[in-house]
Amino acid sequence: MIKHKFVCGEPDFPVTVTFTQPAAIADFHVQPRRPLVILLPGGGYRFYSDRENEIVALQYLAQGFAVAVVQYRLVTNPPVLPTALIQLGMVVAEFHRHAAVYGISPDHILVAGFSAGGHLAALYADLWPLLSWDCHVATSNLKIAALALAYPVIGLRLGWPTDEATRVAITAKWPAHEADQLVTPQNPPTFIWTTADDETVPADNTERYTAALQRNGVPVTSKLYPHGPHGLSLARAVTAFPRKSASTGEQFIRPDVAEWFTNEMAWLDHLWHLNEFWLNQGG
Repeated sequence: MIKHKFVCGEPDFPVTVTFTQPAAIADFHVQPRRPLVILLPGGGYRFYSDRENEIVALQYLAQGFAVAVVQYRLVTNPPVLPTALIQLGMVVAEFHRHAAVYGISPDHILVAGFSAGGHLAALYADLWPLLSWDCHVATSNLKIAALALAYPVIGLRLGWPTDEATRVAITAKWPAHEADQLVTPQNPPTFIWTTADDETVPADNTERYTAALQRNGVPVTSKLYPHGPHGLSLARAVTAFPRKSASTGEQFIRPDVAEWFTNEMAWLDHLWHLNEFWLNQGG
């Protein structure tokens, strides 16, 4: 496995990226071009959740994907928007322009966001055609091929945040922060999931974004699981809180919800014809 950190973007909008890719399989005598996952962990725009960071990246790496985890702007350095969107655009453009260097396929870029990271991901999927001027790159270098959202914040009017101070720290006077109201037919195909009784980010967020995508003719696969708290991550014991730190750790083990990653990979397989993608490497 090859892993390194780098900083990209312009001086006013630097962004740190942790890039990881599996080592090439020597027997194949081919240096593959891998699909890329740009991963945006949640954390309420206050931190980057470790439960949605490397442990999730490893799942994609096991499928042969490269992964770039992005340290986008937080409320500790307000406002978050539009800086975080510009940072994300610069990361996408970096991989488009230097795809050969990173060994990735620029036609197979997935942005995956959890919770608040899902908010940023959804806004980017809505607004990417408009970011060319801010990112100083060609619009074609900002395009992504797919979007995956896990229990995402979609609109700041839809239950999170609950305090005005956080809302202001995220948006200041930036008006484009209600992702369900910004969807266009140019949005990428989307996989989205949440639980019906999410106590922090109501399921209404996911339902409204799904409906907006459908109205605009954007392919969407939406999964609403009946039960589970916010922040399930992999919904397995490995990402559940230990009893020593939280008495409710068992709630984060949901075998039915844990199927989300398998379902997402099946969706990507259908979307990208992954068997043919891998078999045609070096052709």
